[in-house]
Amino acid sequence: MPLKRTPPASAAPSPSPSTGAVKNLRGAALVFTPAPEGSPLQHCESEPDLHSFAVNIIERKKRKYDEENTDVTALIKEMFMSFSKEQDIRFQELKASMDVMSHKYDEFLSKISSLEKERKADKILIKELEEKLEIIERKSRITGIEIRNIPKQDKENKETLYSKIKKIGNILNLNIDDTNIKDIYRFRSKDASNPVVVDFTSVMLKDQVLKAVKSFNKNKAKGENLNANHLDPTYHSKPLYVAETLTQKTLKLYFLARHFKGSHGYNFCWTANGIVYLKKDENSSLFRIQYESDIDKLRNTL
Repeated sequence: MPLKRTPPASAAPSPSPSTGAVKNLRGAALVFTPAPEGSPLQHCESEPDLHSFAVNIIERKKRKYDEENTDVTALIKEMFMSFSKEQDIRFQELKASMDVMSHKYDEFLSKISSLEKERKADKILIKELEEKLEIIERKSRITGIEIRNIPKQDKENKETLYSKIKKIGNILNLNIDDTNIKDIYRFRSKDASNPVVVDFTSVMLKDQVLKAVKSFNKNKAKGENLNANHLDPTYHSKPLYVAETLTQKTLKLYFLARHFKGSHGYNFCWTANGIVYLKKDENSSLFRIQYESDIDKLRNTL
């Protein structure tokens, strides 16, 4: 079967420089005539170069944004520098305040240390003065005794009290004359005993009375010890307690020592010339109690 061949299409004629005719994509001829020299710009029916136009616009906007960004950055930097300066000023003020407070704190520490030293010295001085006062009070009472449970009578005075003390001396086989008594009075106490205080003229007579009372009560049955009935048959047989007069400090020590005696198995607790003593048994050594700390030391040795 014979083949029909179609000859190839001839090449499109090149545009003439004089006419400027070209074909478009569909093969239609487009003819343009160059404008004469010096003629005004002619509009072309083709589309303008929008791409380049858009690029130009974008680039101009970018430059404007950069300028605004630069202004904002400069403003932020300025604000930051201002804030930084304010913070530096505040920090310096705070540092100065802290330095002042630190200096004052050091002054306070120095004053406190000085006051502590003065306080310790004052405590030592107060303790020394208290001991001296205690010695003076003890010496002022060294010749006195207290007799508890002597019944009180109407219109009581020093003479009636002296007669009772003289009668007690007779019971104890002691001759007590009015010249032997420096002073006598009844002391009001919180309890009902209201002791009678007798201040003798000598320590020797005071010791004789205390020794005689101890000897009288020794080996006596209950109810036969020295009591008010010995002074007057109309009185109840209430026991009479005779002891040397003590200062308030010694009374407190004596109370604590007796409590220690009962709770720690000690058998003896007594006073002599205003001093408190403790003794565990006949064969043990005695302990002199001058301060409350002495009792604590004994407690710690157990």
